[in-house]
Amino acid sequence: MSEKRNRTACVLLAAALVIPGAILAAPGARAEAASWTFAIYVAADNSLEPYWETTTLPFLQAVPASDDVNLVAVLDMKSTSTIEVVKVSESTVTTVETYGEMDTGDPATLEWWVERATTLWPSTYFGLSLWNHGFGWQYVCTDDTSESSLNTTDLQSAFTGAGEIVDVLAFDACNMAMAEVTYAISLTDMVPYMVASEEYGPGDGLPLDDILTTLVNDPTITPGELASVMVEEWGLHYGKTNGGRMTLAAIEIAEFEARMGNFNNWSARMLEMLPTYQNEYENAAQKAHAMTAIPYYVDLYDLAFHLLDEDDITDAILRSLTTQVRADILAYVTDFSGGPKMDDCGGVTLYWAGGNDWGWYGADYLDTAFSDDTGWGDFLTELNA
Repeated sequence: MSEKRNRTACVLLAAALVIPGAILAAPGARAEAASWTFAIYVAADNSLEPYWETTTLPFLQAVPASDDVNLVAVLDMKSTSTIEVVKVSESTVTTVETYGEMDTGDPATLEWWVERATTLWPSTYFGLSLWNHGFGWQYVCTDDTSESSLNTTDLQSAFTGAGEIVDVLAFDACNMAMAEVTYAISLTDMVPYMVASEEYGPGDGLPLDDILTTLVNDPTITPGELASVMVEEWGLHYGKTNGGRMTLAAIEIAEFEARMGNFNNWSARMLEMLPTYQNEYENAAQKAHAMTAIPYYVDLYDLAFHLLDEDDITDAILRSLTTQVRADILAYVTDFSGGPKMDDCGGVTLYWAGGNDWGWYGADYLDTAFSDDTGWGDFLTELNA
């Protein structure tokens, strides 16, 4: 357990007073540390606001009460000008603190919530769900009032700034299971496991009733096990709905990070051989599984398959590296659930943009750490030259 999870009551009070407009409601005597705290960042200052009351809250209230598992959330609604910190225990929803309006598209607010939740509810493990719209490397957690959102740099800043281990980071948002997003999270050294979807997601989001009931029934489960529970319960809950495109992946960040050297070598070889194989690359990309709402997000596992399926790509080094990248996905994606339309996917997408898509978003992409550190931005730049 980190030192920051054992702050004194004086530090707790000081942390609340630095937030402008804070109204502190004492949560009562500090309980003994629980096994888990599961905290939700409900960035609902947008069109998703109704789903908190109609879906997520009922899911949470269906979970049995437990002294070993804290279920908490910070709520930013479009229809209100205040922020509430709440704790849910079956039918009881306790407002612990109330604050003035905050910008949930500001990394400082996410940083604050991680610090606040781990201070108010110390626990052996900490799970966090980012509840909102998602658009992969481009943004998550839109805030209509502030006209803001979090990009990958913002996520990196928030988790590094908070300095708290987020044992399981779940994106309850569309399209966030990307190599680019995973890389940004890996740079923080604060997140062992990430759970996210390659595809668009349903309004109901994560089936937290079943996921968290499993956790309450066995609060000794590890972060890796909870990540797998999320994936398995997702598959059981959604099955073949949404046209068979339901998907969720659990990603072990340390395994991903350990294999980035292979990806970087592959990226460099792809660029080096671009003059020779551009037509073959484009054929493979067109055949690779593209996401429904964002067709320039392609499944990396399937992309590698179609590159290897191009007989005219004969370079032995490139073929070996492509095979390795594909094998790496099976190592760091520790659990994957997909509907029948996702059988060719491995759980992680990669940005492959051309034409207008690159013209619209290319400059922003080149500002990402992934683009710069892996050389993939150089590849896309040359591909679109």
